[in-house]
Amino acid sequence: MAIREGTGAVPQIADTVYGNGTILTMNPAQPEAEAVAVAGGVIIGVGALSDMKALCGAESRFVDLRGRTMLPGFIDAHSHFIDNAARTPWVNINSKPLGPVESIEDMLRLLGERAGRTPEGGWIVGWGYDDTMIKEMRHPTRADLDTVSTKHPIVIQHISGWVTAANSAALRLAGITRDTPDPENVVIRRSASGEPSGVIEASHCPVLALVPQLDQDQFLDTLSAGSDMYLAKGCTTAQEGWVADPNWFPLMGEALKRRTLKLRLVLYPLGQDISLEEYGRVFPDVPSGTPLDEEGKLVMGATKLSADGSIQAYTGFLSQPYHKTPEGKPGYVGYPSNDLEWLRQRIIDLHSNGRQIAVHCNGDAAIDVALDAYEEAQRQSPRDDTRFIVIHSQMARSDQIERMSRLEAIPSFFITHTYFWGDRHYAIFMGPERAVRMSPTGDALRCNLPFTLHNDTFVTPIDPLLLVWSAVNRLSYGGRDLGKAEQGIPVLEALKGITINAARQGFEEGVKGSIEPGKFADFVVLDENPLAVDLMHLKDIEIAATIVGDVLAYGAL
Repeated sequence: MAIREGTGAVPQIADTVYGNGTILTMNPAQPEAEAVAVAGGVIIGVGALSDMKALCGAESRFVDLRGRTMLPGFIDAHSHFIDNAARTPWVNINSKPLGPVESIEDMLRLLGERAGRTPEGGWIVGWGYDDTMIKEMRHPTRADLDTVSTKHPIVIQHISGWVTAANSAALRLAGITRDTPDPENVVIRRSASGEPSGVIEASHCPVLALVPQLDQDQFLDTLSAGSDMYLAKGCTTAQEGWVADPNWFPLMGEALKRRTLKLRLVLYPLGQDISLEEYGRVFPDVPSGTPLDEEGKLVMGATKLSADGSIQAYTGFLSQPYHKTPEGKPGYVGYPSNDLEWLRQRIIDLHSNGRQIAVHCNGDAAIDVALDAYEEAQRQSPRDDTRFIVIHSQMARSDQIERMSRLEAIPSFFITHTYFWGDRHYAIFMGPERAVRMSPTGDALRCNLPFTLHNDTFVTPIDPLLLVWSAVNRLSYGGRDLGKAEQGIPVLEALKGITINAARQGFEEGVKGSIEPGKFADFVVLDENPLAVDLMHLKDIEIAATIVGDVLAYGAL
């Protein structure tokens, strides 16, 4: 039994006791418990039901779990919570299993329906198309999109987030012509005649940047729907992993006041496209894991950088060529998303300033770049417990996992790549040998390297139990085994990737990630025990309730 003592070594009186179910604490010193006692939104006791009930007073309430399973609330180790919410009004042009689109014709029909309801001159924005999941097997061009409308600017974004396509009206508003040089870190694809095709490779697309932003009230309202999405999947902490606008920090404070932000949120400020001086001036100068409000709802995260783009957009940076290279590009290995010397120096400088750093790396060449820079940063400015994060770590080689272990870096695996893109990685992008070892959680486990798991929402929907299912089973949407024997992991290890390891990634293991006295009363209640069900059923376990700070935020108890 673990009890948190109150003033004068007297146990506190519980507001709530949860019991009569299976409680998986994610605390190795006390893996399971009969009951949990809570006071003031914080856990005060974990242990036998009789002991927890002894902490009750006249006003305490008992919550009967009715045989269900309670875990610490799921922690989103990497997504784009705010950006995902802001995309709510966009046209869904995803393909299976995320949407109905099977062809460019399907896309154009959906965009045309929106154009028919939009006044001339209004923007039409679509999200989620996948060129490798439609019958044409190509990106839509300006010519395709012009058939929808020449009186509305239209821009659509690839599911990777690293490619967009625009019609002529949108290109005209952006001032993009055949004479426009490629801006820094942007590739404007062109036809044989030199005219822009409408397809643009960039993390910050100059056309998409012109789409009018929601006003403040609309923006804050979208966070309510966004919160509900995460809460419905058991998340009590979300992450915004690309805060380019420093105004998002005070806006999230306003969202808390209006109660449109209903869960905890970790904010990763963007450390590129900004000078170091400006970065230090506009973003909070506090360590990762520092609460930014009195309730501990808003939390400072790592500084975000990118080393490459997306494998499925052919913008991931590899050491060896893609399995099937783009037409006319034999030996193609992709490219870095930032100048390599600039990125190296920025990592060194941020590290010397005491910042935790998280670098987006999909390809193994990008991972080499990030680890080389981090190693040099540590050589120049040695620090203990830096928790350097390698976001995605998709094509990490075994030697890189061993190197991360030596450096005590943290790989955060976008493990559902195996499910959503596994078939295409196997046949198109990576080939069989590399595809079966993408997101190598098995290698990390064998190296005793703590790792986290994430959905990268908005790219794919938030769904922590699908992460667990994918890490355990490693099956593609088409049913292909993608290295389960070598890279599959036990359920408990996968659960750590969305609970205690995810808390540790952000220096928050003292307040969340396990059910222990002194931590937030953030819980998820499942209809079934993930340690006891058939492994193929993991993703189908129902979320019965999500609790944030001892307040029911989703479901029923």
